[in-house]
Amino acid sequence: MEKPGVTRNVIHIISRHSNWPAQGITKYFKQNHIYADKAGWARFIDIALLSLGAAFCLAGVVFFFAYNWADLHKFLKLGIVQLLIVVAIVLSVFTNWPPLVKNILLTAASILTGVLFAVFGQIYQTGADAYDFFLGWTVFITLWALASNFAPLWLIWLALVNTTFVLYIQQVGTTWPAMVTFLVMFLFNAAIIALVQLLIHSGKLKDVPKWFNKIVVLGAVACATISVLAGIFKRYPEGWALAVLIIAVVYSIAIYYSFKKRSLFYLCVIPLSVIIIVSTLIIETTKFNSSGVLLLISIFIIGSVTLLARQLINLKKHWDGIN
Repeated sequence: MEKPGVTRNVIHIISRHSNWPAQGITKYFKQNHIYADKAGWARFIDIALLSLGAAFCLAGVVFFFAYNWADLHKFLKLGIVQLLIVVAIVLSVFTNWPPLVKNILLTAASILTGVLFAVFGQIYQTGADAYDFFLGWTVFITLWALASNFAPLWLIWLALVNTTFVLYIQQVGTTWPAMVTFLVMFLFNAAIIALVQLLIHSGKLKDVPKWFNKIVVLGAVACATISVLAGIFKRYPEGWALAVLIIAVVYSIAIYYSFKKRSLFYLCVIPLSVIIIVSTLIIETTKFNSSGVLLLISIFIIGSVTLLARQLINLKKHWDGIN
């Protein structure tokens, strides 16, 4: 069982009910890295500058091809991208650089792989659908994502998987409506979140940044919301009630997890999704037949958001032991 850490709020609560001086609290914060020291700020600056440098380098490669496309021979176009990929992979494998630098190089190589597919398709006019492009891109960087275990690269991989699925549904000509498409995407991303949490709890996965889970959760909740809204605008097609039930069950599990872990994030995102759904339901039901409908929706949104914020503040105070 993961033990809860001593947070800044807990220390402040202790200080209010004891004679612990402010100097002692500050010293404790510094010793336990609650306050960032010089080394922490230096690492943050290193990561920020390194990430910006890699991003600008990749943007430069893309704009270089866009500007000089007509003047470059096709073999030169392919050769430049392939050379950059090989250099990035060689540097990430055969150097003694820090793991962060190697992971950023692998991420850059993964993005350049997409550039290579785009250049190849543009030169030879393969006629492949867009989902083929993203599917190939996803498959070719999967091994690098597994090898690096780098959160930004995994986030790119997840984005490619979701994009591939959406384009496949649109281009292959399946009869899946938007409600089903986004429901499947919601379940997939929710399964990824659950898998990550299980691996963390079992100790098989460590150092997963909080922002990774939050971004994936936001994407999953957005897909769930769009799925329900699509059913509302399509006049409640067959299977809409089942989709709502599935989403409600997953939402309930997430809320239970939030109370168990004392995390407010799910308790902020999920009620916001519900507020959007209920507001849309009111709009679609009333069809703005009267001038009071807009006032009703405004009152509902303001009241529900205010009530939600108040309850979350009280819950946070309760968890922190503040009366």
